[in-house]
Amino acid sequence: MVSKLQRIYDKSPVYFQHVMTTGAGYQRNRSRYGRTYWAERKWLEEYDQWSLDQKLEHQSAELLRLVRHAVVASPFYEDLYSDVDLDAVDSVSSLDKLPIVDKEMLRKHMDQVYAIPRRGAVVGHTGGTTGKSLEILMTPVDMMKRMAMLDHFKHRVGFEHREMTRATFNGKHIVPPNRATNTFWRYNHSCRQMIYSSFHITDDNLGNYVRSLNRFKPAALDGFFTSWVDVASYIERMDMKVEFKPVGIFPTSETVTDTGRALLERVFDCPVYNQYASSEGAPFVTECRNGALHQELSTGVFENGVDNEILVTSFTTYGTPLIRYAIGDSMTFGETTQCACGISGPIVMAISGRNDDFLYRADGAKINSGNVSNLFKNMPNSLIRAQAIQDERDAVLMLLEVDTLRYTHDDDELLRDEFEHKFGPDTKLLIRHVDAIPRETSGKYRLIKNNVPKSSHE
Repeated sequence: MVSKLQRIYDKSPVYFQHVMTTGAGYQRNRSRYGRTYWAERKWLEEYDQWSLDQKLEHQSAELLRLVRHAVVASPFYEDLYSDVDLDAVDSVSSLDKLPIVDKEMLRKHMDQVYAIPRRGAVVGHTGGTTGKSLEILMTPVDMMKRMAMLDHFKHRVGFEHREMTRATFNGKHIVPPNRATNTFWRYNHSCRQMIYSSFHITDDNLGNYVRSLNRFKPAALDGFFTSWVDVASYIERMDMKVEFKPVGIFPTSETVTDTGRALLERVFDCPVYNQYASSEGAPFVTECRNGALHQELSTGVFENGVDNEILVTSFTTYGTPLIRYAIGDSMTFGETTQCACGISGPIVMAISGRNDDFLYRADGAKINSGNVSNLFKNMPNSLIRAQAIQDERDAVLMLLEVDTLRYTHDDDELLRDEFEHKFGPDTKLLIRHVDAIPRETSGKYRLIKNNVPKSSHE
């Protein structure tokens, strides 16, 4: 059910919601920006100057350290590797001697996968493009290292987190349901961040969004790609003026399309810098000033699986180890090169694992795939897979493939509460439990099937 804190927030006046948003930000900062964070930021500056051979040697050493930790601390990996000659796994090139792990394996055995106690851990949740929810335990050290990598990536292109302002579209419930308002944003003073609701983007509301952005004048835009594309499209269609120039746009959670990138760069007159990571803790891919996508070798290992689907091994997953994990995303790998930006290492030609599917609210607002997948973030590991089907704009059919021994009626009610916060009270939700959700002809699962005829929403 919705937490007590969320209920208090929902009933509070807007000014106090700004205060609560800032308070939550300062609370998160304690687990993100400690001594380890600053040490890692300094080290990453030095690491960027290393030769490729030095980076590859360090990568192999970190891999062996992670594997040894997993075998000792995680009952799941101890059992999984019981028949493996671990002495033969002595570098990245021999990583394929270890078995592949997929999401269903993790879901079924999550309590055995954990390599740290829950007490003192940073707890996170995944939604995922198949709707499969996982609860992740992360060490505070790993969380700080991940934040350091993210902020180092942005620093390379001229943005310094917490010193400069940013505007964000994410899946936070900042506008309560059943509340009439023209204020679709809340301010997080802890990191100079204005958070914008991605659930109320309609032509009737977008003028307010743009006016707020012009007042705030953020130095960077980040978060859901399709939400920013919708804002940019409105600005261009309405011939509105953008009264600020960001350092860059840093989209997350969705595939960056060529047409969407061109629109954003045209409207906001600044570069788009793509990136890849995941809620589970996957290694990073980041885009440089020259438009090259770099595998961040300090954060883990990427392997090419079947049909360009990737396997990830992450060096920041000591709480919930990910080793040869089939994460369900796809990439096209390029050559190893010395980029003109100064970074040496393997290049990624394309990140294509996340799509820009969306559902409609009854009022016509688009709920993007990042927010749809977030419906399941707080649901238990009893949810195997979900699929949202929409044939009419005011209704969504949610197919759920569940572990019947674990799933309860209360879990349906949790989903309904999350749905109302994202879709409002006028969009109906029908939940149907099914034995299995079929694959597409491509062999993949789809989280969203939007069958609403174009004539009814364009």
